[in-house]
Amino acid sequence: MNNRMNKVTVLNGCLSFFLILFSSTLFAATRANSVAFTLGGGYEYFSSKHEVKNTGVGFGALGYNFTDHWGIEGLVGFFNTKSQRVATYHEQVKGTLFAIDGLYHFSSFQVVEPYLLAGVGVMGMNPSGDDAHNEGNINAGVGVQWFANQVVALRVEARDFYTWVGGKNDVMLDAGVMFLLDLC
Repeated sequence: MNNRMNKVTVLNGCLSFFLILFSSTLFAATRANSVAFTLGGGYEYFSSKHEVKNTGVGFGALGYNFTDHWGIEGLVGFFNTKSQRVATYHEQVKGTLFAIDGLYHFSSFQVVEPYLLAGVGVMGMNPSGDDAHNEGNINAGVGVQWFANQVVALRVEARDFYTWVGGKNDVMLDAGVMFLLDLC
């Protein structure tokens, strides 16, 4: 009888914990006049025209939400990969990715909020070890945010970067932790 009571007590405690945890997040969503800071990582699938191997990307993003739906975001990413060129003196290729995007957040489904993004950017690669090769791009993506509470969300997205010089099409799949802070 005592063992059964302990199990019921533990079960009630766990249920109470989850009700308290999720009660404040029942309608968590992007808010007007808020700043979003994201730290994350992902994987970049490069076009074969880049002649580099696919690799992981670490990134940080800083955004501002004008309304509950519309926002802007700047992203900076870093990666190290290897050249696929046969006669390359420097095998290592270091790179940087910059993007400025407009975001549209759809209405939140309780704690889940899908969004679209699109913008412009620059990808810089240093294949020779001496000078960087920078190429402009346009990008678009789709993502979703899962809010743990009013401030913290897990973010997962897919982005397509299209470089108009040479017609290179790269895809980045990434995830990160976002912190949403109200300005007022």
